[in-house]
Amino acid sequence: MADQARHDQPPRRTPWSLPQIQALRKGATAKVLEKAFEVLMKAERDLHIAEQPEDKGNGYYERSLGTPMGTLSLAVPRDRDGDFRPQILPQPHMRDIEERAEMLQALFGVSYSPASIGSVLHSLGMHYSPEQLEGLKKYYIDEYQAWASKELPSECIGLFVDAYHTEMRHGARVRKVVCFVVLGIDFEGLKDLWGVYVHTGSESKEYWLTVLNDLIARGLKRPLYVISDDFPGLTEAVKALYPQALHQLCLLHLARNGRRNMGADDARQFSQIIRELKDADNEEAAGQKLQAFLDTHRKKYPAFIGGLERNREHYVAFLHLPLELRKFFYTTNSVESFNSVLEKIRIAHGGFFQSEQSLKINIYIRYLRLKGKKWTKGFPSIKVYLYACRQLFAQRYGRAPGDRS
Repeated sequence: MADQARHDQPPRRTPWSLPQIQALRKGATAKVLEKAFEVLMKAERDLHIAEQPEDKGNGYYERSLGTPMGTLSLAVPRDRDGDFRPQILPQPHMRDIEERAEMLQALFGVSYSPASIGSVLHSLGMHYSPEQLEGLKKYYIDEYQAWASKELPSECIGLFVDAYHTEMRHGARVRKVVCFVVLGIDFEGLKDLWGVYVHTGSESKEYWLTVLNDLIARGLKRPLYVISDDFPGLTEAVKALYPQALHQLCLLHLARNGRRNMGADDARQFSQIIRELKDADNEEAAGQKLQAFLDTHRKKYPAFIGGLERNREHYVAFLHLPLELRKFFYTTNSVESFNSVLEKIRIAHGGFFQSEQSLKINIYIRYLRLKGKKWTKGFPSIKVYLYACRQLFAQRYGRAPGDRS
């Protein structure tokens, strides 16, 4: 048997992570179910070997399994002693049954319930101990944690930060939380999700220093742009940790704030100035028009105008870019469109997420789908102007992106 064993990696397929398996909740395909079985069987073998350290893994063998979702072609892990057999796998010559797929859904579902899992396991005659069940669960949680701490590129064109406001169960209560989603565009013009930070307290410079230091520890040292809303403390944290970066505050959020803080006629005039600012050929002329509006309305709206004046440089930072690129960098729309999908998931799950883990995993599921489809080719418009972005980066940092000298 040993000489027939393959290397101790599944043939042809790579293991799927917890969020990918959670797609079972929406109607799994045979291919998704194959992955679910394979990673679960490998987790079982890892537990078996952990309990019997003298044993070792010994490759895989193939088995076909008939299921209500179609015939699966499985890579079944085996051990050197030959006494390991995955409990999740039906007996030879037996077809799978619907309850087994339900068990997988329960195990990896958003609302993880030990009671529901135990009931299905009992009906299947499977004998995972509570400790083993927790071990299997941890096996998949680790997949998410590995992603959340993955290494980031040292430089990027844009670092986008936006807030997703939602509700989350905490013990017997449901409370409001803010989820800060961090998205990046690298110097290949590719978009990627780089961080998810769930927060329940008030924002401050200290909080944002923690977030940015996490990105730095994972490798992100030199962003060209940081694009965000005017979150309390973030501007100061960016100045402290990314002093050469251009910090652009979202113009769409600014227009919304104008509608909330000014009369209707003044808000319309303000929105028109913002539209003209977006298309300005001359930064100085556009800035003068904005300043004229601020001077005229300062006494009428002292708090709003005062805050805008303090952050004026951060509302026009995008003007350093070519006109064709500006639409990508004066708004956090890239993240907001991502957050809108999360909102649909929240509503579908009864109006709140079951836990912080559930919230993060749903973010990861959405990320994986986008990563595999819409985010694979990047932004053609940005790629055309990569040279201009590199020149601006060199002006800010005194070195070209990728230069290690």
